[in-house]
Amino acid sequence: MNDRKDEEIKCPDVVPEDQKGMTEEEREWSVKAPPKPRVPRYVFTAAAVVLAAAFAGGGLWYYRTNVMPEKYNLRAEALMKDGNYAQAEELYEKIIKIRPERRDVLFNIAACREGMGDAEGAITFYEEHLKTAKNDARAMTRLGWLYMKKGDYVKALHWFQEAVRRDKKNEELWRMTADAARGAEDAEAAGDALMQLSKLCKKDNEKVLACARELLALKDYRHALEVFDAAAEGAGAGDARALHGAAAVKAMLGLPTEEKFVIRPGESLGLIKLGAGKEEVKEAMGGAPPEEKSFGVVGGKSMMAEQPVEIWLYNKGDPRREIRLIFIANRVKDIETASPAYKTEEGLGVSNFLLPKNKDKIKWRRSAENGTLLCLAKGGGLTFYASGLNEEGTEAERKLLRVHKGETGIDNLNDLPLLRLVN
Repeated sequence: MNDRKDEEIKCPDVVPEDQKGMTEEEREWSVKAPPKPRVPRYVFTAAAVVLAAAFAGGGLWYYRTNVMPEKYNLRAEALMKDGNYAQAEELYEKIIKIRPERRDVLFNIAACREGMGDAEGAITFYEEHLKTAKNDARAMTRLGWLYMKKGDYVKALHWFQEAVRRDKKNEELWRMTADAARGAEDAEAAGDALMQLSKLCKKDNEKVLACARELLALKDYRHALEVFDAAAEGAGAGDARALHGAAAVKAMLGLPTEEKFVIRPGESLGLIKLGAGKEEVKEAMGGAPPEEKSFGVVGGKSMMAEQPVEIWLYNKGDPRREIRLIFIANRVKDIETASPAYKTEEGLGVSNFLLPKNKDKIKWRRSAENGTLLCLAKGGGLTFYASGLNEEGTEAERKLLRVHKGETGIDNLNDLPLLRLVN
């Protein structure tokens, strides 16, 4: 029975139009989003409290780490100006607890200790400060000053030298460096500091002159001469102090103190110049004629033919002043002397050219066929002659020098003897 009913129920072949699609109710339901659950009000309240707390905490943190330290710093600076160093240090201690990374705090604490007369405490804090501020020339200068006050000139010099490496144009710092070096008995460091100081204060000639005198007192003669010369250039008319100082230094160095005794290789001996005519020579010698004249000829491998020579002798018989002038074609060709009074600006002369200390000033040493030793000064223009040398070669029975042009004079090494007197 039931089977027959099932067979009788069939799906229609065509669905009626009114049964197609969704109902209005189904359509509204599919378009609408499902309703959300309502958030409780207390959640919003809690979030607001949390945000307010965060802002408040951030503000407090900023105030504590930035505003408060700055306030303390301003108050501490005012206290230091008034000389209230102890109270200022208390504030700086508070700052360092809040902001230990601030580099200036340890320096300021050191300054407070220094103001209170606690040199040891100041030194400790300055040195601690320099562990992080490694190039602070101010702290190095203060350390140098404190150590110098204690009488520890070696440590004072160390810190001043560190400071001037970073502050090279500070006159006062170079002055303190020189003082510390002198106290530490370091003449080289003192000389270097005074040289730098003299260059920095070159517009103040009195300071330059003072530096030169200190260098002279230190027996740093080479530097003293350089600074005296600089002071002489800046001296006013009639002020001969620097010139007198330079003369004193030259005497200490064994250098000629007057122009008339200076050898200028390849140029002149004293006031007489190579290439000068006879009248020029007389004028240089105060208008005096030569005390003795002789004539000869010169020639050899270096010359095409013999040339007439005239020889003038001045200061005959005076071993400290005697000179011989050799004229060719009426012009001074060579100037010869055995006098120890004549020296180059470097102090080289007949009295010392054989000494080992002057070895570096000689270009070459050669022996002539007659046994005479010839020594050419570096740069040329000056030859020394020696005969009858001792075993060490440091002294000789007869010595003389000749100023000439180039590397050889009339008596060339390969042409000896060239000069031949004819009357």
